[in-house]
Amino acid sequence: MSSVPTEGNPCGPGPRTPTGLPVMCKSNRSGQSATITQSQLELFCSNLPEKYSLLAELMYFSAGRVSEIRTIRVRNLNFTDGMLTLEKSTTKTNTTRQVPIHPNTLQHLKSWISHNQLKDSDFVFFTESKNTSFKAGEKPVSTQSVDQFFRNAFDWIGVKGGSTHSLRRSRLTHLLKKGWDLREIMIISGHKTLAALQQYLHVDQTETFSKYKNLFEEEMN
Repeated sequence: MSSVPTEGNPCGPGPRTPTGLPVMCKSNRSGQSATITQSQLELFCSNLPEKYSLLAELMYFSAGRVSEIRTIRVRNLNFTDGMLTLEKSTTKTNTTRQVPIHPNTLQHLKSWISHNQLKDSDFVFFTESKNTSFKAGEKPVSTQSVDQFFRNAFDWIGVKGGSTHSLRRSRLTHLLKKGWDLREIMIISGHKTLAALQQYLHVDQTETFSKYKNLFEEEMN
């Protein structure tokens, strides 16, 4: 696995969180996180430590927010049905949501939980700070920690404007490009309105114009 540098952030100094970590920047004028391709996702995950790589993988395939996924407990995973339950206390809409999990991700989670001997009530993605007395599974990894590792990895692979939101936004955009109906995507994303969902989706103007021109050719034949 390649090492991820801790310097070279293309965002520059910029604003910082209360703990002193840089706030992850956005790359376009609408202030949205960059979307990434499947190959970029694989490269991104390969440049993260195991825990953060698994977290990124689950964030992408569940289309979940970092606040939702970093706080999941072992009990939220149904390995029989291949489902993840996001408890309402962790979701932005304050409603419990379920989403299917990719079989490979499910296997990775099962191995991670077994290796760390986590119990049902334990946090899957737990903090391992040497400055605390918390044992494995007792405290979830912080958003600031996830931000830092993700930012460094995005910098390392050359994705500008990449952030923790990039995984959720990319997955939803990929579903749209695969022909999913917006209301179907809403079930996965948990958005309450189409307007809120559409803010997440990335539509490339060049691709749209090309698609429209192809329609002209079809209509002329």
